[in-house]
Amino acid sequence: MLRKTIKLMIPLAIIVAAVILAMVMVGSREELKPVDSAQPLPHVQAVEVTLSEVPISIVAHGNVTSRYELELASEVTGRVVWVAPEFQPGEMVEAGTVLLRIDPANYELALAQARAALATANIALADARALKRQAAIGEGELNIEAARQRIAKAEQDLAFTEIKAPFNAVIDRQSVEFGQFVSTGQPVARLLSSDTAEVTLPVTPAEAGFLEASLGAPVVLSAQIGERKQQWQATLKRIEARVDQASRVIPVIVEVQRPYDTRLHAHRLPLGLFVEATLPGEPVGSAVRLPSSVLHADDSVFVFSDGVLRRKRVDVVHRAGGTVVINGGLDPGDRVVSTRLDLMFEGMKVELSDG
Repeated sequence: MLRKTIKLMIPLAIIVAAVILAMVMVGSREELKPVDSAQPLPHVQAVEVTLSEVPISIVAHGNVTSRYELELASEVTGRVVWVAPEFQPGEMVEAGTVLLRIDPANYELALAQARAALATANIALADARALKRQAAIGEGELNIEAARQRIAKAEQDLAFTEIKAPFNAVIDRQSVEFGQFVSTGQPVARLLSSDTAEVTLPVTPAEAGFLEASLGAPVVLSAQIGERKQQWQATLKRIEARVDQASRVIPVIVEVQRPYDTRLHAHRLPLGLFVEATLPGEPVGSAVRLPSSVLHADDSVFVFSDGVLRRKRVDVVHRAGGTVVINGGLDPGDRVVSTRLDLMFEGMKVELSDG
C-alpha cells in the first residue's frame, strides 16, 4: 500500500514542481513595453500660392536665314575671262562689286555697228530734208530711232558682261569658273543678303496668342559658339496668318539688322546658325508659376489642408522650362504639394515637411 502511495505521489510532485518553476519564471521576466503599431505618415513639401502678374516668355528654336536670296544669272552669252578673288563660297561682297567678266568683244562690235547705223541714218535724213522728200524724211526719222534703240541695247549688253552683286551679300554658291562658256540665263552664283537676317520660329497656336501684342518688341537670340554662349538682339517682325499643315505650328518671324556688323553686335551672326530665341509674351494677371511636379492627371493638384490631401482642378495657361503658369482654381495661401508620392488620393493623411 505504501509503495502504491509513493508511486502516485512522485508524478504529482513533479507536476507541482513544474508549475511552481513556471510561475517563478513568468514572474521574473521583464515587463514588455507597449509598441505603437501605427505606420509613420509620409512627408510632403508644399509651395504656398501668391497670386500676381506673371511674365510669359516663349522659347523657340530656328535657323538664321537671309531676308533676300538671289539666284544670279548671266544676261549675255560668252566666255568668262576674269573672276574676282572674293568670288568664292562664304565670302562677303558689297553691292556693286564685279564678280566676273564675260568676253566683251562681240558686244563692243555690236555697239560700234549700232553707232555706225545711227550715223548713216542721220545722213540719209539730212539728204531727205534737203530734197524735201516727205516720205524719205519719215523713213529716215524711223531709222534714226531704231538705231538709237540698237545703241541702247548694245550698251546694256556690254554692261551685262560685268556681273555685279546687286546688294551686300554672302556668296552661298559659285556655279561658274574662269574660262567657262556661259549662256544667257545660266546661273553663275547664289547670293544671300547680308543686310538683314531672319529666323523663322515654330510656335504653337496657344503660345502665339501671347505674342500678338508684342510685335516690334526686342527678342534675344542665343547660341553656343565654342565655350561661350553668344547673344544677339533681334526684333519680333511678324506672325504669319497660317498654321503649318505638317507640324501644326504657327511660324513667327524675328529679324536681325546687319548680322555681320560688329559695331551693332558683339559677335557676327552667321547665316545658317541654329539659335534659341526668347520671345516676350503678354503677362498673365492673377496667376502663379509653380513647378511642373505639382500637376497631376486632368490638370489637377493636391493641396495640403488640415493634415490631409485635397485635390483641386486648375487652369493651366502656359507650360515651359519645367514650370506651369496657373490662373484659375487656386486661392491665395493654398499650399500646393510639390512632392510626388507613389500613391496620392483625396483625404490621404500626410505630414508637411519643414523643407
